Amino acid sequence: MTFRLSGLRGAKRIRTALLAAGLIITQSGCVNNGPSTEVSRGEDYLLNTYCTLTIYEPDREDVIREAFQFARTLENLLSRTVADSEIAAVNRSSAGEAVSVSRETAHVVERGLYYSALSGGLFDITLGALTELWDFSSRSPRVPAREEIDRAVSTAGYHTIGMVSNADGGGAVITKEISDTHLDLGGIAKGYIADRVKEFLELRGISAALINFGGNVVILGDKADGTPWLIGVEKPFSAEEEGDPVRELCGEIAVTRGSVVTSGIYERKFTENGQTYHHILDPETGYPRETDLISVTVTGPASTDCDALSTICLMLGLEKGRVLIEELEPYEAVFIPKDGGIVVTDGAVFTAYGESEGAQ
Repeated sequence: MTFRLSGLRGAKRIRTALLAAGLIITQSGCVNNGPSTEVSRGEDYLLNTYCTLTIYEPDREDVIREAFQFARTLENLLSRTVADSEIAAVNRSSAGEAVSVSRETAHVVERGLYYSALSGGLFDITLGALTELWDFSSRSPRVPAREEIDRAVSTAGYHTIGMVSNADGGGAVITKEISDTHLDLGGIAKGYIADRVKEFLELRGISAALINFGGNVVILGDKADGTPWLIGVEKPFSAEEEGDPVRELCGEIAVTRGSVVTSGIYERKFTENGQTYHHILDPETGYPRETDLISVTVTGPASTDCDALSTICLMLGLEKGRVLIEELEPYEAVFIPKDGGIVVTDGAVFTAYGESEGAQ
């Protein structure tokens, strides 16, 4: 189904000052999801983004603090930028050197390798040397020299990673064929951590909550009134259209379970010599991947998988991305192309804000 929007006159505008209320964080927001009373909310900065937790019970701030600490523990295993993380240890290792990792790290690497293969190498968790080179998180990112890019690309290749699970199922041993190959789990780890936080909350007896980790939304339980949860999809570049920092939603997607994840080319980027460069890097060229899409929002049972799939679809482009999602029965998607309009898969319950034309 395709929606072509005219003016977005009815769009909902949410200001940065409302971040503490958990209304919108980076690329996904939660709207109209329950009463404003009898809830506990908290926010923290981790995973290189602002994160919020909303528990639909009063006085559960202690659980929220513990959940954020649990998330940070996982981040400290999986982040390439944490010096003593298990991923950093793998990245420092020499060719053929065996590095033991925990069950958590082994699981994320395994899923990352799976999606690397599924995408034919477009989504490649061994692009760490290239992402370090571009360094979009820096205060002054720059376009690397061509020879630097070529050198970094030569170290990548998901098929060069070996992983053998321990016999007791408690972890795995990872090896590399190339010493300079660096793992980067940024395209999947945030989803995994959000899923694990959901499990943590369930174990603490929480029955209804929303977890929003900077574009990764995970749903726990049912709304009190039995209606679906409504997750806002951000209008790309809306925060740049006016002088004050405004983020605007182009619509909302209704879901009852699982996760909603958005990947887009408009969040982490910089401009040099009049050209804008975004953080979704092409393993074939070493430069940002260019397709006909601005953003992709994927819904499905697990945030780990939605995280990877949203990036893969963004890299594949509209037609191939839509085919991929339609072949994966539990998943649905909302695509925002560069030439305007909104395209949704048949099973996605999406409502566009403002007038819509040309639905098909």
